[in-house]
Amino acid sequence: MAEVVIVPTGTANIASVTAAFRRLGSEPRLARNGGEIETASHVMLPGVGAFGAAMERLERQGWVEPLRRRIHADRPTIAICVGHQLLFETSDESPGVRGLAVLEGHVGRFADGVRVPQFGWNEV
Repeated sequence: MAEVVIVPTGTANIASVTAAFRRLGSEPRLARNGGEIETASHVMLPGVGAFGAAMERLERQGWVEPLRRRIHADRPTIAICVGHQLLFETSDESPGVRGLAVLEGHVGRFADGVRVPQFGWNEV
């Protein structure tokens, strides 16, 4: 099974993510430094919570540039929830906070009247 390194964003559901990988037969571990993020065979960028708080944690830990280099090198990386939002440039949730900006675009809020959270299949 591939080596999976989880980036602890400080806003993530690490226990749930770890349990999911274990059910798949992997023994994931938490990143301790940027070098691990760059060299791991697979990286997971999870997140639950606020865009700004997660980016602040990535910056404080020195993980922003290792993540950018990894993604630009097309290394296997998956991002879920707020982790996926962090891949973009900006977010309505945290005005003035710059994301990883590896994907062009802005994360906007759902329109008024849209039920959240959204579960199941939806038209995009």
